[in-house]
Amino acid sequence: MDHDELRRLWREAGAARAALPAPAAPPAATFMAAPAGTADSLLGADLAVVGLPLGGWSDAPGAVREASQRYAGWLAAAARETGVRVVDYGDVAVDAGNLAVTFVRAHEHLADVVAAGAAPLLLGGDASITVPALQVLFGKLRGRLGVVAFSPRLDLEMEPARAATSRWAQALELGVVDPRNFVVVGERGAPEGVGARRVCDALEARRSSVADVAEAGIVTVAREALAAASAGTEALYVSVDLAVVAGVDDPVGLSASDLSVALGIVSASRLVGADFCGVAPGGDGGVPSVALAARLAADVVAAVAGQRA
Repeated sequence: MDHDELRRLWREAGAARAALPAPAAPPAATFMAAPAGTADSLLGADLAVVGLPLGGWSDAPGAVREASQRYAGWLAAAARETGVRVVDYGDVAVDAGNLAVTFVRAHEHLADVVAAGAAPLLLGGDASITVPALQVLFGKLRGRLGVVAFSPRLDLEMEPARAATSRWAQALELGVVDPRNFVVVGERGAPEGVGARRVCDALEARRSSVADVAEAGIVTVAREALAAASAGTEALYVSVDLAVVAGVDDPVGLSASDLSVALGIVSASRLVGADFCGVAPGGDGGVPSVALAARLAADVVAAVAGQRA
């Protein structure tokens, strides 16, 4: 999305912005029992948690916060030992009937985080939550951004705009991400993805399928992903679509343990933002995505704290 398009969205949403409700009350349970924050309290924070249930389950951020309470001790210990600071900045108000207005609200919310120098950690909805985060970061970064996406799909479709399936095409169009610094880990190799794989290879982007992980091992794959995403870049963005894990959406995928290990490796390097998407209610006999998202997000917090040690 270019600046003209952003300006158009601001104009369209002008009346809606004027009528925005007062900020929501702090969530009943904050992520890992971190303090609920105002814009002023973001200053000096390393990470700011933001709920953004775009296109997905509206209660997803709150459910992840509840599940994250079991890791509250992790954050308390890390804060004592390293001084890492995490703030829960609440949720973006989603207007299901007006995606343009929702994106403007997301930009405002995330702009507060980025302006304060904190890295946003998004909890949400479908994978489209990546788009507003990268649009806001685009306005901050002076250099290129590296991306490591753990996803069962490549999401390189050109249309529709502001959608999960086109999120990385939009990121590449912004110009802040060079294809050679774009890495997808966990792609399942489904037949309908043949075209996207051809595009990915033609762009010289890097992809590691579930089969590649099984052959090379997750530590090797994660280190290679980090090296490719970091080459010549200013910072790193990490995206986790929980459907990449076996048992969340498909019996084939990465193991939860492998993903946890990989996140610890790639998140310990100039992290400028992360998102966890695909959180859904229930487990349907498989892996419950709420508990998984809480644990993996806690892994990112631990990795960021480790950088300060």
